[in-house]
Amino acid sequence: MLIAHITDSHIEIPEPTGAGRIADFEKVVADINALEQKPDLVIHTGDLTHCDRKTEYRFARALLARLHMPYHVIPGNKDSRDQMTPVFDLADGFIQSVIDTPDWQLVLLDTLSDTTNKGAYCQERRQWLKDTLTATQKPVALFMHHPSFEMSDNPYPFQFEDREQAEAFDTLVKPYTQIKGIFCGHAHRNTTGMVGEIPGMTLTAMSLDRRKGTYPQEMDGKPVYQLISFKKDGNFDCRLRVCS
Repeated sequence: MLIAHITDSHIEIPEPTGAGRIADFEKVVADINALEQKPDLVIHTGDLTHCDRKTEYRFARALLARLHMPYHVIPGNKDSRDQMTPVFDLADGFIQSVIDTPDWQLVLLDTLSDTTNKGAYCQERRQWLKDTLTATQKPVALFMHHPSFEMSDNPYPFQFEDREQAEAFDTLVKPYTQIKGIFCGHAHRNTTGMVGEIPGMTLTAMSLDRRKGTYPQEMDGKPVYQLISFKKDGNFDCRLRVCS
């Protein structure tokens, strides 16, 4: 199973001069559609919009609708459930879901805080995740906007609302050995970390004007996304894809 992971499009209408975020999003969608091996689905891990306007969500949905395969979205700190839910025809409440496949479960988490731009994962959400993990023996991949782990190579390594919630989340997931990886956005750079024995990684923003950190020359001026191949044996491979 092949997944395309995209994140942090930060659609803003009207668009800031020179931002190019819509064009970056269009390039990513076109590149995914042109892949010789088509992904089974696409997951956007939040910050679809920059200003949380309904027009921005509608524009983001129109761009995602160009994909030749299904897509799924979760909120980032620039998004809100109230605005996002009706545009994407989502159920009310936390925007969390399980994608059940023959060999894997992909679990999409809502780490949106109501008070800060950092991550939150309250008791109600933790109970939902515990019930979800307890109910499966398949390998699991978690997708979330905010990383709960300390990020390497980042001047702001901790991006959860408070240590207590991050530790509660990490304590919950550590015993579930079927969790093979945690895939995040938010950092606007490619970083890694660990939750116990579970590898975590963040993907840089697809919008070039929001990208942080340093990158190889071949990525200059080109948006990127991540291709994750989930194997039947419970392993996975991931690689950055530079848009052509």
